[in-house]
Amino acid sequence: MNEKADYTKDQGDTGPQGDQGAAGPQGGQGDPGPQGDEGDQGIEGIQGIQGDQGDQGDTGPPGTTTWSGITDKPTEFNPDEHHADHELSQPGEINLAGLSGVLANEQLSSWAQVSGKPTSFTPAAHKASHQDGGTDELSVAGLSGLLADEQDAGKIKGVIINDAAKADTYVLAYDLSTDRIVFIRPQAAHIGTQWLEVAPTLNSQTHVRSIVVYNSKLYGCTRAGGRLFEWNDVDAWIQVAPQLGAETDIRTLIVYNGALYGGTSSLGKLYVWNDIDAWVEKAPQLGAETHILSLAVYNSKLYGGTIPNGKLYEWNDSNLWVEVAPQLNGQGQIQSMAAYNGKLYGGTWGGGRLFEWNDSNLWVEVAPNFPGQTDILALHVFEGGLYGGTASGAKLLKWNDSNAWVEVADGINGQTAIRSLHIFNDHLYGGTSMGGRLFQWNGVDAWNQVAAQVAAHTYILGLETYNGKLYGCTTPDAHLFVHVGLAPVQEA
Repeated sequence: MNEKADYTKDQGDTGPQGDQGAAGPQGGQGDPGPQGDEGDQGIEGIQGIQGDQGDQGDTGPPGTTTWSGITDKPTEFNPDEHHADHELSQPGEINLAGLSGVLANEQLSSWAQVSGKPTSFTPAAHKASHQDGGTDELSVAGLSGLLADEQDAGKIKGVIINDAAKADTYVLAYDLSTDRIVFIRPQAAHIGTQWLEVAPTLNSQTHVRSIVVYNSKLYGCTRAGGRLFEWNDVDAWIQVAPQLGAETDIRTLIVYNGALYGGTSSLGKLYVWNDIDAWVEKAPQLGAETHILSLAVYNSKLYGGTIPNGKLYEWNDSNLWVEVAPQLNGQGQIQSMAAYNGKLYGGTWGGGRLFEWNDSNLWVEVAPNFPGQTDILALHVFEGGLYGGTASGAKLLKWNDSNAWVEVADGINGQTAIRSLHIFNDHLYGGTSMGGRLFQWNGVDAWNQVAAQVAAHTYILGLETYNGKLYGCTTPDAHLFVHVGLAPVQEA
């Protein structure tokens, strides 16, 4: 083994190259190589002599902007199919050869209504101009007829928000009352709750006690500054009346004889708004009554229910309260009032009773305490009956028109009180505490929750219908919410 390794250890020098052998037979042809670059084009030949011009033809009839001037027109125009062409960017052009001007609005159902038309119309290019926020403005001023369905969708789809701050914090919505596109500010915490905040706290007010529609605007009264707020119809409260004197709380609002009134505490006064910027006192405190908890209009007169002695006051339409019913059965608070079947009723705190005024000088008890319920916080007339919202069980009671309350809905989801009652879209709604929820009565025997609590808002103290939507005012933080769940919403 060692000797063999020695023989192969070093290679000798290469010898001289031998003579070239004879050429072998030619191999087969290989695959063709890539084609070379094309050579320069040859010199173009000389153009031939132009022939004589032919005779001009007869002048045709004047052009038209009706269908008769369009070639390759369809037998009918279907807005839905036209819209589908836009969405799917179908190939092909609508040939409008011979027409001039700018297309006013391709969404019309009749070309005859369009003033000025392009020579051609490409759906894909048109769609791109919408999506890219083209600067061309589509005007339909003065036009009539049926519009294609994408016109409505275009109210939102065709708008580009160039303001980064708005794009980050606002969304676009269609306001039915003004027929305009508006910015609204949604809150992340509201997702899935069915409440949408439309006005946050203003001037450190912690409660909006009551809301009411007056002169086509929505107003709220406050604590702890006894102020009057007007909603700006978009996203904020505007203060229109500051605190007057020592009154810290406007407990309730009502519209009476074309003016907006508020009942106060802690001095039990009556205020009227001057329709500009201030409260005006119309009735001072009477006796020891410190709060006007409830206001009602009955037989063309204005009435107030009081604390701490549960009295009934009538305003003299000038400058004074007049006592028309003293305390009854130890009930210290007339928490709610309503006119029903030609009589005036009051719901009490501390015993949950129902009082009827005798139209002269006394309360008459017509329903005693319902077991377990201590307060009638809200009264409302609905479908020919008188209903009361209670604490401390968030029940809905109906008066039997004689001598007793009848339970028609028990509290749900841990709510302790029905703070407000209101009719909206032919249903009866209740605003609650301690969870600030919205209930809808099923018309028979139960509440259904339609809006959950938002953040720390534990009370829905007032409900009101405004411009076809249901609004609720809250504590703490004195916010305004709109219900965006079961209520029908005008979509853009």
